[in-house]
Amino acid sequence: MSLKDRVAEATSGADDQEPQQPAADLAVNDTARQWLQRRQTYFTDALPRHVDKAHFTAVALAAMEKLKDCTPASINTALLACARFGLEPDGRQAAIVPYRGVATFQPMYEGYIELMYRHPRVDSVHFGWIRGKDQWDYTPTEPSPRDFYHKPRVDLSEDERGPVILAYAFAWIDGRRSQVIILNRDQATKIRDKYSKAYKNAERKGTKDSAWHTDFDAMWAKSAVRRLVKVVPTSTELAELTQADDDLDDTQAAPPIIRGTVIARDDQPEHGERQAPAASWPKTAQPGTAAHGTDGSEAGEQQ
Repeated sequence: MSLKDRVAEATSGADDQEPQQPAADLAVNDTARQWLQRRQTYFTDALPRHVDKAHFTAVALAAMEKLKDCTPASINTALLACARFGLEPDGRQAAIVPYRGVATFQPMYEGYIELMYRHPRVDSVHFGWIRGKDQWDYTPTEPSPRDFYHKPRVDLSEDERGPVILAYAFAWIDGRRSQVIILNRDQATKIRDKYSKAYKNAERKGTKDSAWHTDFDAMWAKSAVRRLVKVVPTSTELAELTQADDDLDDTQAAPPIIRGTVIARDDQPEHGERQAPAASWPKTAQPGTAAHGTDGSEAGEQQ
């Protein structure tokens, strides 16, 4: 049978069939990879211009493997958050963390640094760990840059250098170095105990599954860099990321409100209960319509 005949046979009786749904709504039985591929333009439309779209899509595809048990609506929200800030979900700039069936956008300390770099006055940003046998000194009364000194023991392995005792961060702004932010483990613990509602909630429930429980060092590092945010030139984008991070901690795993973006708290269950995975993938706008949110609302509208 020729190709022409096979096509004719396959399309015969089409008039008697029910109209097909748009491609954007045919993802119920798709794999996560197929779902993302169908919507890659929808997400990449939200990316800042300097971010490579193909690379972002490749990193997002790799991240999808561990999200197969998460609700599609939460995956949609988390990926859109990454795209909105131009942060790759690679576990370094940002992570998409599965938590009780919900995919959760989690900015990492390198994500904060990436947004700092985008300010035209910021020349560079530095973060580091000081270990027990490293050479270092900090004298706040000395003028910059003589007030801080760190020389790692490159002749030793990390284990031989001893345990981490300090996290530090600073930036060079208009050719001058900023204040050095130094945070020890005890200070990080106090920040956790005082400010993290997610940690307190996990302790109270006995689940011990907050980010502070599962990766203390990552949260320690982010706490140091977040303090640096207060002494560098800020931007709307950086302020929004900080607010999104705070919203995430307030709700533990519910999709956060991202001020000035299309992300909203959709279908959040009451009393802190988590919903079971949805039966179908969420409807999305067609590629090229990034001005609309996942629920059809205009970008920038707060829910």
